Amino acid sequence: MKIQTSSAKFLIEKSELKNGCVSIRSNSQDELNRFFGSLEITITDDLYYTYEVLACKQEFANAMILMVKEIDYSEFAEFSLQEA
Repeated sequence: MKIQTSSAKFLIEKSELKNGCVSIRSNSQDELNRFFGSLEITITDDLYYTYEVLACKQEFANAMILMVKEIDYSEFAEFSLQEA
């Protein structure tokens, strides 16, 4: 799954290293630290997603809640439900 915010891009995949966890890679070390501050951030060989954390699904869900809470819905004012 890919997620893009105004300050970072994230790639979320099933972790091959830890059963029941997800790998979250990003182009922003600061954003990974902000959402997963207690987890170890490693550097990858990927040019687009340079940084990575391994998180259990609950830690990932908590980070997703924070991301959703930060959405500025005023940016969606030009869209209406009728267009959907």
